[in-house]
Amino acid sequence: MKKRKILIPAGIAAGIVIGAVIWQGTRPGEVTNFNKSFEAEQQAPGEESTQSAGAAAGIQIPGYKSITIPAGTKDVSVELMNPEENKVYFEISFYLPETDETIYTSDLLRPGQHIYDITLDREMEAGEYPLTVRYATYSADEEMQPRNGAEVNCTLIVE
Repeated sequence: MKKRKILIPAGIAAGIVIGAVIWQGTRPGEVTNFNKSFEAEQQAPGEESTQSAGAAAGIQIPGYKSITIPAGTKDVSVELMNPEENKVYFEISFYLPETDETIYTSDLLRPGQHIYDITLDREMEAGEYPLTVRYATYSADEEMQPRNGAEVNCTLIVE
């Protein structure tokens, strides 16, 4: 009888721990899963690396493995940003390579600026789509000269 009094609470505790681990591993991710360590791999072509001491700073490009949005609406929540370390403006667009279609283009983002709510050019149906996030960059001065851009391939998940 005494063993049962100990085993029942221990079993319940183990069940709670196992349930928490399963929930943590299977719960939906954030609206976007920005990966800061991915930035270095997506450095704009022709720009100097920021890794070496004393080197000229390159353009930092945020990377995404996937972007998740709701189906059936143009107004979606997606965090887009221009890292504060950059000395350029960003124009960010979403391009669907399968249909050769651009579904979103941002206004210019100054260094350090974030946007969280965007309006797509059209509503998307549920599914997964290959997506190219294109970064057009412009000098952060009155001349606004085009600089090196970049493209990041990821998956658009529409739920």
